[in-house]
Formats: sequence, structure tokens, C-alpha cells
Amino acid sequence: MKAHKLLASLVALVMVLPLAGCGQSAAQYDVSSIGPKIHVGVSFDQPGLGFVQSGDHQGFDVDVAKYVVHELGYSHTQIVWQEVRPVDRERMLVEGKVDLVVAGYSITRARQELVDFAGPYLLAGQDLLVRREQNEITGVDSLDSKRVCVARGSSTAEVVSRHAPNAQVEERDQFTECITALLSGDADAVGGDDFALAGLAKVRGGNQLRLVGAPFTQEHYGIAVRKDDPELVATINAALEKMMSEGVWKQALMRAARSIGLKTDPAARRPDRLDGAPSQE
Repeated sequence: MKAHKLLASLVALVMVLPLAGCGQSAAQYDVSSIGPKIHVGVSFDQPGLGFVQSGDHQGFDVDVAKYVVHELGYSHTQIVWQEVRPVDRERMLVEGKVDLVVAGYSITRARQELVDFAGPYLLAGQDLLVRREQNEITGVDSLDSKRVCVARGSSTAEVVSRHAPNAQVEERDQFTECITALLSGDADAVGGDDFALAGLAKVRGGNQLRLVGAPFTQEHYGIAVRKDDPELVATINAALEKMMSEGVWKQALMRAARSIGLKTDPAARRPDRLDGAPSQE
């Protein structure tokens, strides 16, 4: 996505772009009567971060994406929201199916080999979700011999296996599948980022689940784009800095936290620098 400041009023200009450039992003060539589109990958099933309620996309990731996209020159009506699962994020970017991914996407060195990141825009920590009556699991070091469900494509499987080599780590395609396994007794814990787990417990846990509250990593959520577009990364970082300085970031964070019953300190969630630094595992 090389044209960062496309505006809806420039439809006529966009429509004369050569159609032969089919290898370019959807943002350049997907044009309708209201202007060019930008395809944004978000979660559809993570309350508090990215989810759909009555056809409306909500959550902190969604609010961040809307702000950034507006700063890039698009209106909200030009956004095409596309669901991205953890296992599909890199592929959908590389194949040009989305232009940005804002989906609880932790920056890691391995992922930086495949995509570029702006941000980070949020600090989170990997934690554990258990059934409310479960008292044996007090943190990642107490997971030996326990069945731990994680989302396929997340970094949690590797981290849990490193901390608890004898844990039985099972990967599922969706976080919601892990919640079902936990509620049915097919898993002893669900591993993932604390913000995402708190949202799932609130909306899908039926008051039967609780967050252990012992984070064992520091996750840096970044906005992912295709490789080799430093201008776009810089533009997104400038938008994030503006969002934070104006207080919009804090308002969005607290609104999302309240919606899932998560008590959090905005200062502890706000990154010091937008330098693309990897998560600390």
C-alpha cells in the first residue's frame, strides 16, 4: 500500500490507475462510488479487542484501527473489516488480502522476518484462564501435566512449553474453541494474552472462569503491514503518537476494559516508545 493519503474525493483519479497492477494491495484498486477501500484485518471473536456485536465492530483494536485509518486519509465507510485468525495473519498480509492487521498481534523477531510492524500501541501479558474452582494452577510454573489450550498461530504454545516442559499443550484454530474445551473439562487452562482472556471469560465464561492474574511475558501489540514500506510505518507511528497525546488512546482503552470487567492501569499499558521493539518472553 504505497498511496497512504488516498481520499474519497479522488475517485476519478483512482479509477484511471492501470488495472494491470493486480499484484498491488486492495487499497489501490478496490473502488466503489464512495472511494477506494482499505482492508483491515481484525479479530471477530475477542471481546474487548476485536469482536462483532449486532453487526457492529467493537473493541480497542477496532478503535485504534479506525483512528489510524482516518489519519491515513480514509473515512470509516471506506474500511473493509476482514477477520484474521492468529494462524492466518502473516499469510493474509503477504498475499495482499488485507492492508493492515490490528488484531492483538504481538511483535516478535520471527514475525518481523515476514512482516513489518508499527507501534507498539498496547502492552499486554500472557496469562492463564482457568475454571473458577481450579486452585492448583497459580501460574505458568504450575502447568506440568496440565492440559493447556492455546490458539494456533499464537506464540503462547512455545512460551508455555518453555516454562512448563511437561505441560500438554493443545492448539485450536480459535480462542473460542479453547473456551469450550475449558468449560467442558477437556482442558485445564487456556493460555493467551490477559486482555483477550479477560474478554472471553466475561462474554463466554458464564461466570465459571477466572483469570489467574500472573502474567509471564510482556507482549507488545503492533500494527502489521507488508514488508519494505518504511513510509507507511512512520505514518502509522505518527498517528499512534497523536492518538496517545490527544487522550483518545486512553479513553478507548478504558472503554474497552470496562466492557470486559478488566481493572487496568493505562500507564502500565502504554508503550514508552513506538520503535517496533519485540515482546519480552
